[in-house]
Formats: sequence, structure tokens, C-alpha cells
Amino acid sequence: MAASVGLLASPALSESSDAVRVPPDIGAAYGRLGAAIRAHDPEGVRSVWAEDFVVNSPNNEVLTREQVIAVMASDFLEYSDFRKHITFVSQKPEITVVMGYDTMIPLKGPGAGQHVMRPFTDIWARRDGAWVLIARQATIAAVGSAPE
Repeated sequence: MAASVGLLASPALSESSDAVRVPPDIGAAYGRLGAAIRAHDPEGVRSVWAEDFVVNSPNNEVLTREQVIAVMASDFLEYSDFRKHITFVSQKPEITVVMGYDTMIPLKGPGAGQHVMRPFTDIWARRDGAWVLIARQATIAAVGSAPE
């Protein structure tokens, strides 16, 4: 069973299950990240993403933190709906791997206006006593008509 986190469409809501437990600090960081992206707040994003953060993005480009923030400034991270479904968490003392899939309706970019399902892998590292996202892989797996 998956834990589901409403990341961008609503405040960080978490539906935890017995099978998957998101560490509270990482769940809170996902919430801060969602709020920062919704608000187009680059400093809020920087507080969650490590300085050396990289993402293999849905359009198959590897981007740095600052490149993604530039994309955010051009409104490419706008969604009419966004949900994070967490299916696997492996926590070690200094690294946590979170896997699952996002469902969304992007307003621009790949899959714009359509319902998109995007599997992801997030790698978190504990640095200076806080969890920061250091790497992310996200690939569009399915695109369909937006629900009416």
C-alpha cells in the first residue's frame, strides 16, 4: 500500500500506511518544497534541495538546482492537480531513498493539460543535521486525458 502526499495541489497531507512510513523530517521537507514551488519561492526550494542537487527531469534532461529554479520562474512547474504516492522508503543514518509515483495535470511542458503519471526516485542526505534532497529521477510513464 502506498502513502500519499498532496504536494502541490494542497498543503502537505499524508496518508500513511502500515507498509510505508515516511520519516517525519522528510515528510515535512516535502511539504515545504510543495509550498515553495506553489509560491514560486526560490529560497524555499533552495532550503530543501542541496546546493549540488541534480534531477533527471521528465523531459529527459539532467538539470541542476539552479536550472530547475529557472524553469520554475518561467511557470513550467504549474499544475492544476498534483499528488505524490510513496511506495517505498529505505532509511539509513545518512541517506534515505524514497520511491513512488506522482500524478498530476501540468499546465505547461510535457503532458500539458493531460493526466500524467510519473514514477520517481528521490535521494535524501542528512547534512548539517537536516535532510536535503540531493538527487531525483522522474520519468513520464503515462499520459492520458484529464478527468472531466
